[in-house]
Amino acid sequence: MTRRPNPFDQAQLEQALLDLGCPESFVSTAVSNYRLFVPLVLAELGEDRIYELIDGARYDLGLGEQESAWRSSVKYIVAWARATIADYKVRRGNAMVLAPPVEDTQQPRLL
Repeated sequence: MTRRPNPFDQAQLEQALLDLGCPESFVSTAVSNYRLFVPLVLAELGEDRIYELIDGARYDLGLGEQESAWRSSVKYIVAWARATIADYKVRRGNAMVLAPPVEDTQQPRLL
């Protein structure tokens, strides 16, 4: 059985960064950012978009069709990511700082 990548193996991540040309002096910063950026990206993409990405990569990755299992997994992974980001904000002391809302579509202004 093919083993899936282990994105939580810090030594493996550090070596991969070095192999990709990351300067040794920047490895710890890249790892630290990775720990924040991964849950941030998952939380921001949300369940539907992540499922679309998984389903779209199914053939390329040689995955079977497992819609219900993927949807359940994505639900909990996104919940984990959102909880991780919320916890990070609390620890940083900026849980109450709200970003301005992002407009999905803008209505043209009539003059």
